[in-house]
Amino acid sequence: MVRKLDAKHIESIRTLKRRERKKSSFDDNEPITKNSDSKNSELTIIEPSIRNNPDSANRKLRVGAYVRVSTQDEAQQDSFTSQKIHFQRVVEENPRYELVKIYEDEGISGTQVINRKGFQEMVADAKDGKLDLIITKDIARFGRNAADITATLQFLDTLTPPIPVFFEATNLDTSDGKSKIIISILAALAELESQLKSEAIKAGIAYRMREGTYKFAVNNTLGFERSKHGYIKIVEEEAEIVKYIYNEFIDGASPHEIANALTESGISSPMGLPVWRSSTVKSILSNEKYCGDVLYQKTFTTSYITHKSKRNNGVLRQWHWTNRHKPIIDKPDWEKAQLMLKNSAWRKNSRKIRPVEHKLFVISRIKSGKLAGFYLLDPSWNKDERETFLEVIKAEIKEFSQKENKNYERF
Repeated sequence: MVRKLDAKHIESIRTLKRRERKKSSFDDNEPITKNSDSKNSELTIIEPSIRNNPDSANRKLRVGAYVRVSTQDEAQQDSFTSQKIHFQRVVEENPRYELVKIYEDEGISGTQVINRKGFQEMVADAKDGKLDLIITKDIARFGRNAADITATLQFLDTLTPPIPVFFEATNLDTSDGKSKIIISILAALAELESQLKSEAIKAGIAYRMREGTYKFAVNNTLGFERSKHGYIKIVEEEAEIVKYIYNEFIDGASPHEIANALTESGISSPMGLPVWRSSTVKSILSNEKYCGDVLYQKTFTTSYITHKSKRNNGVLRQWHWTNRHKPIIDKPDWEKAQLMLKNSAWRKNSRKIRPVEHKLFVISRIKSGKLAGFYLLDPSWNKDERETFLEVIKAEIKEFSQKENKNYERF
């Protein structure tokens, strides 16, 4: 059985000794003595049991290169391709380098890490021990948010072994302690540059809105598209759907009833979805573009870092231009629809909605992306509908050829 100690007695002596030691620590006259007799003291050196690989000095460095551009315009595309070719050559020409991967983020802003999949993959590979070195063009390519840049570099520095980042344009290496201060300053400057650029872009957009020259997007606006010269064109087949929505609503049908009728008829939504929602119908009914007007700055970006948009409910100035393009809906009918939306008039005069006519033949053309200009074929079309589709295509080709011949004759 384990013998018990006299805890009360021991603790009282320890308390007394602590007080005496504290008091003696202020006595400057106390002689300085050595802790032990150096003549009898011995030293034993214990070598590390885990030794580094003797070939590590000769081993090639596993390199990950990071490239990024913030937009997808032609000039940026050239820069993006050039960055990849450049780092491919840099690794190939260095006998100590071995390329693991070129991590890329195309058309992605550098203000947020969460949206950069290539960047996240690179950091994950570094964490998993797949990289020995990261190289990139400059601080701005690595990121535009000082907090994210600093946090990422600190994380890479805590890995075992630490993963250095080399910024080629400024010849800075995070493995060099002196470079870290400069890198933190450049990171702050990169974020400031992003902020100033964002403010300049906003000012330019506001100016074009005020002048009425700003080209608003119509990619997901049913019934409209932009020509190659930038002009607004009516897509007649889609305009029939818009007219149907306005006519049925003015006759007393609710947005919910109209959405159900369109879904049951097999007509896809503006986003190409098979199911319509009442909110989509309301959005079409309240869109001033259908009567030929344009209301600029319906939304605004709250932060240059998050790029999140917020509805402009009286926060910023707006510009309402009338009669800017050919309307699909007459102005009196559009204004009547606005009054009914405001008063929820369909609830009082609700009736059974007229079904969408089966002969309402809708041809959908892709307006943006890599498949822009292609048409969507409906597998449910019968023979007559397929022949109608071919006639529409032939008519468009003929019209396009005539316009091209006229343009050629001018020269």
